[in-house]
Amino acid sequence: MSSLSGDLDELLRIPPYSLREEDKEARLLALIRSGARRAQSNIHIRSMYSKLGVVPEVIPSLSSVPAVPVRMFKDFDLATCAPEDVIRVLRSSGTTSQRPSVVPLDKATASNQTKALRSILGAYLGERRRVMLVIDHPGVNAPGRELSARGAGVRGLSIFAREVIYLLREEDGRLVVDEQALDRARELSSTNEVYVFGFTFIIWSAFCAQMEERGWKLNLPQAVVFHGGGWKKLKDKKVGRGAFSARLSSILGCDPAEVRDFYGMAEQTGVIFVDCELGRKHVPAFGQVIIRDVQTLKECPVGKRGLIEVMSVLGESYYGQAVLTEDAGTLLGIDDCPCGRKGRYFVVEGRAEQAEARGCGDTFRER
Repeated sequence: MSSLSGDLDELLRIPPYSLREEDKEARLLALIRSGARRAQSNIHIRSMYSKLGVVPEVIPSLSSVPAVPVRMFKDFDLATCAPEDVIRVLRSSGTTSQRPSVVPLDKATASNQTKALRSILGAYLGERRRVMLVIDHPGVNAPGRELSARGAGVRGLSIFAREVIYLLREEDGRLVVDEQALDRARELSSTNEVYVFGFTFIIWSAFCAQMEERGWKLNLPQAVVFHGGGWKKLKDKKVGRGAFSARLSSILGCDPAEVRDFYGMAEQTGVIFVDCELGRKHVPAFGQVIIRDVQTLKECPVGKRGLIEVMSVLGESYYGQAVLTEDAGTLLGIDDCPCGRKGRYFVVEGRAEQAEARGCGDTFRER
């Protein structure tokens, strides 16, 4: 095993929120330089580095790593492994266009992502397996080489599951609450610890609406709830996080403080940013978040709103070292959150208005 592989293994073993900023920079930079060097096998990444005049071995800092605009996953093949090594292909929901992002995973990347999710979720759930309630239908996790973002979420977060119960079913093209699944959930939750996962918009529009209409409830006082995605649709309906947590917790019978939103994306599976008790999203040891000025793309200081850039050392099969999103956010602080978690913490503020992926096509396209 190379020393860099050992460094990644160590990052995946330590508590995910234990690294201070000054310790993280050097450890992540060595791994990202290595990944960037390996990524030169991809003609588009090689073209980007060449046109920017960046040499992987001498990248001076994390903020200097060339970032791929997230929409490039829709337009370009960013694989950095041989086609025969791809064991799974993730496809995003394609909300901003009809074309989804395409993210190839090889065995090593899939393994790294699983270990990372285990580390993050373990910080909230402990190490014991639990019953997992999925607020979605079984079809989203159908076996196969290709997997949707919803399916990847279910599969990834099921690593602590003793048994998985899907609370919805598909009926005539719509999602409906499965009463038999609710009965099974009530039966198991009386003697087992439980955690819940679902996508924000589906929880609000399908699950909560139907449960309230029928007067159905669960009693899950110790449950931890993870949810993500779909906030844009809810903000169009003027739904805030407080209202969401209050409504869902009243139906599930759980503590509203344990309804935890997370920020993540298909292009960076494995690195998710979960709310702490204060509603702040924390960056784990094997990733980083940089906020960029929308106009200049320079790094923003604490407290200034900008575009969210997500960094990861998990990917070996595609360029995931630095991905510039089209979401807006603000870095709230570093190493000093009252919850006790170290590292950066931030807030997501929705889609950036008319976000531009500067230099996208020309920087990538090799002619």
